[in-house]
Amino acid sequence: MLAAMAANDSSLDGVFYVGVLTTGIYCLPSCKAKLPKPENVQFYETREEAIAAGLRGCRRCRSERYPDVLPDWLHGVLSYMKNHRAERLTERDLIRLTGADISTVRRYFLTHVGVTPLAFHRRIRLQFARQLILGGADVLSAAFECGYESSSGFREAFTRQFGVTPGSLYEQR
Repeated sequence: MLAAMAANDSSLDGVFYVGVLTTGIYCLPSCKAKLPKPENVQFYETREEAIAAGLRGCRRCRSERYPDVLPDWLHGVLSYMKNHRAERLTERDLIRLTGADISTVRRYFLTHVGVTPLAFHRRIRLQFARQLILGGADVLSAAFECGYESSSGFREAFTRQFGVTPGSLYEQR
């Protein structure tokens, strides 16, 4: 258990909890907080055992919410992006929506979604444009409907995303 804790092994999250007696906190084995001294650590099989021992959940690894350890704002911003696919989103908008630092937002997106937040939103917008084109909309209308201000920028982004130009997709439908 000590080795798993030292290696930040996320495969054991939920299998056991690490109680740090000097701080009164319990963590997941994958917690990135500073490693406590081994003599200050107590292991618990369940979260309830740690709570019964008088420990509270870690705010860093969010052990009290495991397995849903994603921050509340992430669910909200994902929903916002999906519902506002015709708008162009900026980092300033993300800061306003989340109330978090932009580096935190980027880090969570890269870790949990696999791309930056702006790339994720661009992908949603381009998928919407693809649906519009396949539904019969002309390329220029689809571009403007998805928040693109120039047809050349739309064409480049669309081709990069789907490997085919929007015009050729329009002709294939």
